[in-house]
Amino acid sequence: MKTTDDMLKINRVQASFYDSISDVEDEYSGAGYSEHSAANLFTRVWANLRYRQQRAALLSGVDDLKLKLHYEWLEKYRGGTSLELGCFRGTRFTDPLIEASSRYVGIDLSPKAVQALNHKIHEANLQSKAKAISGDFLVFDEGEKFDIIYAHGVLHHFENPQPLFQKISTLLSPDGVLILSEPSQVNPLFAFIRSLYRPFQSDKDWEWPFTNKTVATMENYLDPLEGFGWGRNTLFLSVLVSLPLLGRLLLPFYLRMVRSEIKSGWHSKVWHNSTVVAIYKLKSN
Repeated sequence: MKTTDDMLKINRVQASFYDSISDVEDEYSGAGYSEHSAANLFTRVWANLRYRQQRAALLSGVDDLKLKLHYEWLEKYRGGTSLELGCFRGTRFTDPLIEASSRYVGIDLSPKAVQALNHKIHEANLQSKAKAISGDFLVFDEGEKFDIIYAHGVLHHFENPQPLFQKISTLLSPDGVLILSEPSQVNPLFAFIRSLYRPFQSDKDWEWPFTNKTVATMENYLDPLEGFGWGRNTLFLSVLVSLPLLGRLLLPFYLRMVRSEIKSGWHSKVWHNSTVVAIYKLKSN
């Protein structure tokens, strides 16, 4: 298991990797991960499959439900402070976070992405309440606590979850919440499939989908409030429905299954899904 110093070294490499993605985003909006040259063929193919899965899932209402949940919690903390981990050049939730917060801080490893986001913030004349900084979250210290910590597809980039969630617990205000959306390989089948692909992955040093250990470590510091997951029974179908002819036949069945998964809400097997959206709070003493 990597130490904090080990992860800081890896994150410096990761920063360069995501700088190259930021460069490609200038040319291929929204497709930088699957288009840039720093990613090998296997990584680009995997990224394209993931994008196809996301597009198929959109039709099921997953994205609408995720945004609804996020907005509900954002409204509960309107006027509070927010910290966005992995803000990159600005995510789809960056603007709502800035609008609802009295103070917004975004942090990302990529200096180029942070520069692009700060440019947007200044263009919108929001620099009095919002800023993005380039740096490593593990050593981040603004001398304040936050009502919302928002992390969309970011927390699985830390191999050792203990320093990560310890850090989050020190930055959350007593009544604050962590809003997350993360890939999971708690399901043994998903873990096996990823193990076959992993040796060929360009970004394997910082791609660590949640495991039972990750969840257990997180829940040493935080308690779940609500959330949902999908993909436990539909992950493979999501790839098939992206195919031209077969996809049309399978799509209605796929959508019914995904809707059934997300309707289940939070339950004991939620982390057996391929993706989980969740709200966590500091553990009660």
